[in-house]
Amino acid sequence: MVRPMDELALVRRMAEGVLERSKEYLLSHEDYGEVLKRRKTDVTRKIDMVAEEALDAIIMEEGIRARVISEEVGERVVPHGKEPEYTLVMDPIDGSANLVLGIPYYCTSLALSKKTSGATFADVDAGAVAATWGGTFYASKNGGAYYEGERISTMEHPEKPKYAIYSYGAGPLPKGVIVLQEENCVVRTMGSIALDMCMVAKGAFDAIIDSRNRISGYDIMAASLILREAGGFLTDYHGRGLSDKPVSIRGISILGAANESLHDKLLKAFSQA
Repeated sequence: MVRPMDELALVRRMAEGVLERSKEYLLSHEDYGEVLKRRKTDVTRKIDMVAEEALDAIIMEEGIRARVISEEVGERVVPHGKEPEYTLVMDPIDGSANLVLGIPYYCTSLALSKKTSGATFADVDAGAVAATWGGTFYASKNGGAYYEGERISTMEHPEKPKYAIYSYGAGPLPKGVIVLQEENCVVRTMGSIALDMCMVAKGAFDAIIDSRNRISGYDIMAASLILREAGGFLTDYHGRGLSDKPVSIRGISILGAANESLHDKLLKAFSQA
């Protein structure tokens, strides 16, 4: 078993390894964007499965045993039949549409918990979000958040707030989102929930809002720890806490902000719209 002090290094190393192997495949194979499975709101591409297989291989190479919860394969234990010592929650390629379009804004998101059964958001001990441009965001519980060795923290821009808003493709826009977009603000929808949440953590964005009821635990598990450790505040779209929610949760909306005061301000605006 890996020593506690090394678990953050482990999860960072694994996330970076998955992304690197995925990029190697992308550069050497033309079928990386091939659609293998279609769902109502998403698709599974060849590159997603390459990343899933890369994680399993890296787990074996690291000599650990893990219960893996991931976007494409679901839940499994690696090595098969062994007693897990960790739970790993992964989105193999967050922003795969950007990848296929040649837009360099996607990542591998990986969270680790020492709780091997029934883990919740509060049980996540370490998380890493490895970005395609070569930088990695990472955090450990009560240990702060970092980007490439530099401590990061949230920052509010009251003169002209910068929001990442995801509201497309899910029916009529909520009135609160419409009201927010009418303010003197900058709206960005970059195509990777995990990276956008990390942008709030490093002070580039003020808040991230996703009102589509499409978020799953693997989408935000690592980034949510990074945001909290950077001083941010995260709930679902209705202001309900996530700490007791299982890492396998599906179908939620989120509101993450640079601080609790801004979060409450946005939540109030939504409720009055």
